[in-house]
Amino acid sequence: MRKNNGNKKKYMLFLFAVIAGICCVLPAFSETELETALQSALARPDDPGVQAFLARAYNKNGEYGKAASVARSALEISPGFPPGLLELAHASRFQGDHECAIEVYKSYLGTHPTSEEALAGNSESLAMLQMWEESFVSAGAIIRLFPKSHSGYGALGRTYRLAGRFEEAAGLLKQGISIKENDAEILFDLGLCSVELGDREQALECYKKLVDIDTELSRKLFEVLYP
Repeated sequence: MRKNNGNKKKYMLFLFAVIAGICCVLPAFSETELETALQSALARPDDPGVQAFLARAYNKNGEYGKAASVARSALEISPGFPPGLLELAHASRFQGDHECAIEVYKSYLGTHPTSEEALAGNSESLAMLQMWEESFVSAGAIIRLFPKSHSGYGALGRTYRLAGRFEEAAGLLKQGISIKENDAEILFDLGLCSVELGDREQALECYKKLVDIDTELSRKLFEVLYP
């Protein structure tokens, strides 16, 4: 079924919602963990590992500007330091600077080519720039390397969703769900695909599961179901 202009506009809103944080794969640090990371970084300002750990804490806490700044500090101390590269790539992606994210992920993957989170993040940034083939390759590499991991199916399914290939996306996402039943991001993506495919029953099922797992994603899916 071809979409009208209103539906296309709605779908573009979905894409911008992804930038706003739907695809954050990093669970939040507790206040105590974040404070510990901050105190360690203050006590050891010349240790790139400690600085990169603080950058990760900021990323997990949704403070992406701070994460990018601290990650850059780690890289100033030790140029090319892999943990610093990874956190800078994540922070850039979360802030919507996908060109930078791709560049930094490329550097990180040069030394860590089998990193699931780097391949998934790289795939997402490539998709956001509509670099579809490269995005498919990056996500597909996770499935090839880790066929029993849900994350590869989630990453590749998201790329197909962003490309508007909803049936293929739904099939991949269902494979991911069969491996990890209550993965919030995969359920959310499957819910969006189900809406696009007119399968409201499937979308509602995803929503009901999300209510008990991730209140933010359940709210966002509810807004799509009941605009």
